[in-house]
Amino acid sequence: MTRYFAVSNLQELGSLEVHKLYKLRVDIFVHEQQTPYAEIDDTDAAPTTNHILVWERADATPTNLIGCARLAPITAAELKAYTGKGISLDDATPLSQLGRVAVAQEGRGSGLSGELMRNALRLAYEQYPDRDVVLTAQKPLVDFYAEYGFEVLGEEYLDSGVPHLPMLLKADELERFSDLDA
Repeated sequence: MTRYFAVSNLQELGSLEVHKLYKLRVDIFVHEQQTPYAEIDDTDAAPTTNHILVWERADATPTNLIGCARLAPITAAELKAYTGKGISLDDATPLSQLGRVAVAQEGRGSGLSGELMRNALRLAYEQYPDRDVVLTAQKPLVDFYAEYGFEVLGEEYLDSGVPHLPMLLKADELERFSDLDA
């Protein structure tokens, strides 16, 4: 089995790749988690949004998408508008936002989620080395993201009925993800 990572914006992906991306996210966020969630949004199609895709292929089988995440620039004002009150950043502060982190059932328990996070944070370092990285974590995943240096940034809020917490990783912490071979 061969596993590889690719980074693309939506315009660079073929129609079958886009289908696999949306299917994976809808399968996990809407069906598996039973959340009535507007999964596809305009951030996906922005030319500044990078989709980190994890593909797996066995010799005789088609290539399978088993993980994904997205990284996009955002301002603190946009983050506040989404999460509500309780974030003490200046509205004009430029950030990068990590989101839509998902691993297919068959990739769970294999270390893939950690590999995906390290690759996404390396990309954040390469694309936006001077920007703090934010994400909105489902409450049960706060400890997972804390393993990568994220700290809770604001108050808990509900997103489609699911408790979330905004989290932040300082830009000066990103350099440790610059070399994944180290």
